[in-house]
Amino acid sequence: MATKVLVVGSGVVGLRTAIELIHRRIRVHLISPRHPLHPSTCSMGAGGLWMPFHCTDSRTDRWSLETLNELTRLSSEKSSPAGKLVETLPAVVFSRNSQSAPSWSAHASGKSLDFKNLSIEDLYKQSESQRFRLPRKEVMKMAGYSHAWLFQTQIVDTPKMLMHMLNEIIASEYTDHVDVETDEYYTNIEELLIEAKERGCDGLVNCTGLGSKLLCNDASLIGARGILLHYDRASCVWNQKERGFISSVEAKTNLLQDSVITISEPPFGSETMPCYMIPRGDIVAVGGSYLVGDEEKGIRSSERRRILENAQNMGIDTKKSMCVSEWVGFRPYRSAMRLEVDEKLSSLSGVTVVHSYGCGGSGWTVFVGVASDNANLLETRMETGSHFDGRNEVHC
Repeated sequence: MATKVLVVGSGVVGLRTAIELIHRRIRVHLISPRHPLHPSTCSMGAGGLWMPFHCTDSRTDRWSLETLNELTRLSSEKSSPAGKLVETLPAVVFSRNSQSAPSWSAHASGKSLDFKNLSIEDLYKQSESQRFRLPRKEVMKMAGYSHAWLFQTQIVDTPKMLMHMLNEIIASEYTDHVDVETDEYYTNIEELLIEAKERGCDGLVNCTGLGSKLLCNDASLIGARGILLHYDRASCVWNQKERGFISSVEAKTNLLQDSVITISEPPFGSETMPCYMIPRGDIVAVGGSYLVGDEEKGIRSSERRRILENAQNMGIDTKKSMCVSEWVGFRPYRSAMRLEVDEKLSSLSGVTVVHSYGCGGSGWTVFVGVASDNANLLETRMETGSHFDGRNEVHC
């Protein structure tokens, strides 16, 4: 197996891969041009919602199940530092017609998801009994939404979890070097190989996300632009009149549990311009977009107006609530995630090269399973002369 590995990239996949290797007592060097909390990083700006989203890889269900199991375990361990960074909340996906349950709804993880496919009438009965927030039923029915998925999901406080993982790596006896603010961008994968050899590494994991478009000359990797407004969660004012919440609990609205709302159908949302609200840590994230190939770095005025309308439709009083920040990021979209050994480079260099990028909008949904596969690839390749592609073993 690899004895020392250079991990490049400090997003959620890079950090978790380094931790996975450390847990297997493999020495790690971690480098990245930008800190995990740099505003440009997708892992920091993401909503932190566990739900497969724009990741069509056939391995997604397995990766997401492994991640769900860990996040569910962490959220139940409130006394541990990491447990305080994961929150269980009800999630609602509104639709205009009844939709078949997604494959991930059948995850064999006990009953943690508690997935239900409901009419809108039954959904609001559930919200009455379970006391979680929903937009006013009349607003949703007038817009044409008649059905919904309801399930219990996990939300990661992404900035704090990234720092928690980074601190674990720094503190480990198996960590040889950490520099996540190198400010150096490599132009090709061969430069990373030189870096790995200079550090005495016999393994290299490329977790550079969208940076791999240049590093690997991968034309199939495209940025999918996302936009968010962040409202202060503690002082968020919920509009109880024109677009408020269910009338029977309006007087006690502060006692209601927050919920995740997502809509990808007109009139409030679409596949490229979804409407969603995700309570995450200290904020409520309202978005958004999934625009493949769009390179605009700011939020356009028309987009801002639409997000404000989304927030109002979801029940936030935008005139009284404090918008504390906004975010624009570029998800690494690929038709199938690249998670494999680069056989040619590995054979030529003597360093086992693993590429791990292109998870689209599902980084926080698949990161545990992906990182495990990254480590498996290194171990299997080094031990048997074959590589594990995340589905079956392929002999070289």
